[in-house]
Formats: sequence, C-alpha cells, structure tokens
Amino acid sequence: MNTTRKFTRKAIQMAAAIALLGTSLTAAFGATAETKASAPVAITPTHQTRVTTAHQALTNQWISLWNGDLDLAKSIIAPDFALHATLLDGRPDTAISGPAGLAAWVAQSHALFKNLRFTVQVGPIVDGNFAVLRWEATGNYGGGIPGTGAAVGTPLKFTGTDILRIEGGKVKDYWLHADTASLLTQLKFGQAAAAN
Repeated sequence: MNTTRKFTRKAIQMAAAIALLGTSLTAAFGATAETKASAPVAITPTHQTRVTTAHQALTNQWISLWNGDLDLAKSIIAPDFALHATLLDGRPDTAISGPAGLAAWVAQSHALFKNLRFTVQVGPIVDGNFAVLRWEATGNYGGGIPGTGAAVGTPLKFTGTDILRIEGGKVKDYWLHADTASLLTQLKFGQAAAAN
C-alpha cells in the first residue's frame, strides 16, 4: 500500500515535470506543429461577404423555382447556365443547361417526388459572386424510379447544399451537394424484389 502511494506520487510529479518542461520549451522555441494545428486560424475574407437585398431576392427566387415556379427560370438563370453535379439517372451534368434545361429538371423532380417542398435552413452565405444555401426537402415518392422498393406515397426528407455563382444578376453555375445516400435509403433502393 505504501509502495503504491509512493509510485502514484512519483508518477504525478513526473507528469507535472514533463508538462512544465513542455511549457518551457514552447516558450523558448515557439509553438510546436501540434500546437499550431490546434490554434485558431484567423480567416480574412478577400471578397464582399455581406448579404445584399439582391442576393436575398435571387436566392428566394431560386428556392421558389425549386418549389415549382418554373417561369422564374427565364428571369434568374443565365442562358449559358451550367450544372456541376452527379445526376441520379446517370446522365452527365452537361445534359442540363440553360434556363429551359434547369426548368425541365425541376419539373422532372416534382413528377418523381409529389408535394416536393424546399426550405432554407442556412443562408444565403455570400462570398464575392458566390451564394451558398443549406436546404431541406420534403415530399412523397411519386413512383417511376427503377430499382426502388418504396411504396408510392412514402414520405421523404433529405438535405443538401447549393453553391451558386451569380453573374449579371443571374445564376450562371450551380454546384449541388445533396444527401443522396439518405434519399436512396428512404426509397429502399436495390430492394425492389423484397417489396413484391
């Protein structure tokens, strides 16, 4: 028992000495790589980051477009609009371009997912001519996706992030990052045989 106390006291003293030595070395030679990595880093914005009423209006129209107001595509999407995303049906993202291409894709999404509704969770966050939105989508499976086992009408909820490059007051480029793994799980993708 007495030996254990001596050992414990000795271990505590050694740990304190090592900690003190580390503090002394850091003070003498500067921060270590490990200390530098954990220190907070100040980020200085290089672009305008203030959300203007124009940004807010455009992103509100963007969400309204995705909520089914397809006529908005003509006024907020640039003629040379480009999508940068992996499409669920395997088509290249270049298959969707311009206002008409985006409107057709939104319409197709509404055909596959009834009552589809997008709400903004975060944003817009603005950096120069980029605006970022974090959204949540809810709806019901409308059928028509091969390989799914979900029944028509199954409620769905998934999230994503849109990065929009704005040029001349219109959306020129669109990067989509959606939680497709969650969506495919809810659709019971690959479980069609089990459903029958």
